Amino acid sequence: MVIMPKKRYLIIGAVLALILIFVQMGSLSKKTLAATNNNTKRIGLSLDCSRTYYAPSTIKKYIELLKKDHGTYLQLHLNDNERYGVESSTLGQTVKNSYEKNGVYYNKKTKRAFLTKDQLLDIIQYGYMNGIEVIPEIDLPGHDKSIIKLLSYTSAGKKLAKQLDNKDGYNEMYYHKKATLDFSKKLLSEYVGLLPKGYHIIVGADEITINNRSDQNAAVKYINAIDDYVKQHNLKLEMWNDSFHKAVLNKYHKDILINYWSLTGEVSSSKDRKDNIRMRATLPELNKAGFKTINYNNYYLYMITDPTSFTKESKKIWTSEFKKWKMSMWNDQSKKNLAKSKNNIGAAFSIWGEYPNQYTGEQTYQKTYYYADAFLKAKKQFKK
Repeated sequence: MVIMPKKRYLIIGAVLALILIFVQMGSLSKKTLAATNNNTKRIGLSLDCSRTYYAPSTIKKYIELLKKDHGTYLQLHLNDNERYGVESSTLGQTVKNSYEKNGVYYNKKTKRAFLTKDQLLDIIQYGYMNGIEVIPEIDLPGHDKSIIKLLSYTSAGKKLAKQLDNKDGYNEMYYHKKATLDFSKKLLSEYVGLLPKGYHIIVGADEITINNRSDQNAAVKYINAIDDYVKQHNLKLEMWNDSFHKAVLNKYHKDILINYWSLTGEVSSSKDRKDNIRMRATLPELNKAGFKTINYNNYYLYMITDPTSFTKESKKIWTSEFKKWKMSMWNDQSKKNLAKSKNNIGAAFSIWGEYPNQYTGEQTYQKTYYYADAFLKAKKQFKK
């Protein structure tokens, strides 16, 4: 297999956009149209493709589950500290530089499997034709360990990594620097051409160090610039809620869709928890300010693929606890300050890998099917 040049990906994205037009004109069944509108309810699943490698065939099974249960999207968390899970010429992780075994491509240096761009495109197309939006997530500028590692394999990459990597942060880049913004755009340029017009792309901006007003303003500048770049490619931007602080909330672009997972950040330090609660906007505050949100409540809607999660007792406890959740409940188990705004437009169930992981992607699918299926079928709980 050869690597397709970027222009070809842009052409394919345009072709998918034309298919969208034909669908709207009635040339294809409207049931195949992937819903991407932020004014409609969005119910999805999120897969951690960094800590766990999912073969395209397994990812397609999740798409089929979403279709069966009338979900709308599948989020692919493609990179984190443990693995950069997709092909990238910027990072030197390409088909040409890999070795293949049973249809799976492995980085020769890290020995980790990754999706090729052809495979990712095929997954996006499969989702499209089944009415499910497939959303790639390229986590920037945090969780950068796998990116820095891949850069370190060349002399030019080492130099760039030294410029980008904030040693005082939590595996993060200096988001204050223009070099980080330029690098982020270059990396994203490899994937924006894979997506039809109107699709979403997620750029995390989660779990980065923001301690003062200078940091807050720098985060705003970086995130708004990424939003501008994404919009230039006729796409929509999603972010995690971490960087959206109350003091600078009105400086952010209001068209950014925010995935709300935690107010505290689930940090162990009592001081850090209090600081996060003090600085971060709540989900209702984001809605009031004009932001659309999706509820990713980490207490009810996160599944960690640890063996203890899949015992009979754990399944029984989860089933009982999940019945208590409503889409308006965003802050762990709290029933205070509920999110009843029309701007809270959906919810997602996230499957996160344990590292080092004990399960293959296919094993993870088998073990998480019950939970993902139960979530997607909880229609009454999606009412506010």
